[in-house]
Amino acid sequence: MSKYLKFMNTPEGVQQIFTREKIGKMSGDEFEKYEKRIHEQLNKIAIPTNGELAHENQGKIFVWHTMSDGKVCGECDSMEGKIFEHMEDIPDDLHPNCRCYIEEIDLNAA
Repeated sequence: MSKYLKFMNTPEGVQQIFTREKIGKMSGDEFEKYEKRIHEQLNKIAIPTNGELAHENQGKIFVWHTMSDGKVCGECDSMEGKIFEHMEDIPDDLHPNCRCYIEEIDLNAA
């Protein structure tokens, strides 16, 4: 599992990876909203470029999973099994206390 995916899967749910390009396109208000999380990411795994993230994840896909129990909300249930080809396309958790997680599948190992 890559360091990026370890960072994304938290006990509080899924959190997105901020790339340099994504931060550069943010409005001031949007940056202010995510500033604390951007600084946390910087301290833990740095801020990758889109290219660095793509290189790290070549030959991999990412699958969204729920806990598959009676506590899963409809919004999360609709994401179950959704496949992402690019890590940067994975959205943040959908709501507070989200228990979803991302599975990394290495297509080269299959």
